[in-house]
Amino acid sequence: MITPHGDPLGRIGEPDIGGQCVYVRELSEHLAKAGHEVRIYTRDRGEGKPAIEEYAPGASVHRILCGPAGFVPKEELKPHLGEFTAGVRDDLHGDEILHSHYWDGGFVAHALGLENPWFHTTHSIGKLKQAAVSKSVAYRFEERIRVETDVYRECDRVVALTQMERQQIHELYGVAERQIAVIPPGVNTESFAPLADRVAVRREFGWPEHAVVVFTLGRLDERKGFDLFLEAAASARAMSKTSDLLFVMSTGDGSDQEKLERERLDRIIEERRFDQDLLWLPVLPEKELPRYYGAADVFVLPSRYEPFGIVMLEAMSCELPVVATNVGGPATVVEPERTGLLIDPTDTDAFAKAIVTLIDSRDRRHDFGKRARLAAMKDFSWDAIASRHIVAYEEVLKEKPYAR
Repeated sequence: MITPHGDPLGRIGEPDIGGQCVYVRELSEHLAKAGHEVRIYTRDRGEGKPAIEEYAPGASVHRILCGPAGFVPKEELKPHLGEFTAGVRDDLHGDEILHSHYWDGGFVAHALGLENPWFHTTHSIGKLKQAAVSKSVAYRFEERIRVETDVYRECDRVVALTQMERQQIHELYGVAERQIAVIPPGVNTESFAPLADRVAVRREFGWPEHAVVVFTLGRLDERKGFDLFLEAAASARAMSKTSDLLFVMSTGDGSDQEKLERERLDRIIEERRFDQDLLWLPVLPEKELPRYYGAADVFVLPSRYEPFGIVMLEAMSCELPVVATNVGGPATVVEPERTGLLIDPTDTDAFAKAIVTLIDSRDRRHDFGKRARLAAMKDFSWDAIASRHIVAYEEVLKEKPYAR
């Protein structure tokens, strides 16, 4: 596994430590559980973590020093990826299946120049992100798009997270559909499960026992749409028949970019006069996340563009109904009017009305949540997702045998 910018064992919510890290960590662990040795190559940020760290039987993280010590935004890593590539090359045994992640991982796998079977998971699409930003900053994606184009051309399989993403890669980059395998992310349905006593947990958190709690979390990035959440929450508060409401956000605010976004959101909070009904939490320990999901009533995924949305799966597995934007992956996971509601991220009124629909109907929240949990268990357990990857690996090995 090649994932330069995101340490799979990093603290979720810290800069560039998000859903992709959970994905790589869980997939690798469950591939190892199925009998395979998995090594994950990521960047050593010079924070004193061990160079090699086994975190599950057969699954280990290998950290490679490159570039300056400390955090480097993923958008600025490319000048240091040659050094990272050399470190990976020196550690390879020669008979591996390579599986790169995101465009920086793809760059490294391509630069290795090996004949090994090579898979690449996109996690997001440069051309779509470029189209979602203003023309004044669109040029920043040109180098990434060139790298992605080379990666898609040279790798043996592209792993798309959804059928929609498969079609987008095919149309935008000219990749043959037979070269694209569709395998969604998974969720640990044992860890992410309904609470046995949610009232006790709410008391522990200091949350009102009888309030309707609307929860969201993610990296503090404009693309994650927390401004949309706040605007919709403010409108929902005015529209709802329910007066006992609590809106809860959990985000990071470590990097300079995140601090700027925090300042922007603080202005919205002040303008919309949120007070005791809004709770902004710091990054939550990952082991605590199931309790926060379980103590809430509704989960909102407000991303302007979301390739998939692992947090959405986590919430569903904890029996929460979901309100999500209809751009990208959520539209392939959320079944409207059965497990949640899908909305246009540009329509704040529709966003607010969707939240109110669930706030004001306990029965609907209950029914959606039960169905969401069943869907997560049936289609998205990590054991099932790892098995689908193994089938894909074996297919390529038949097409491309090599000396073992």
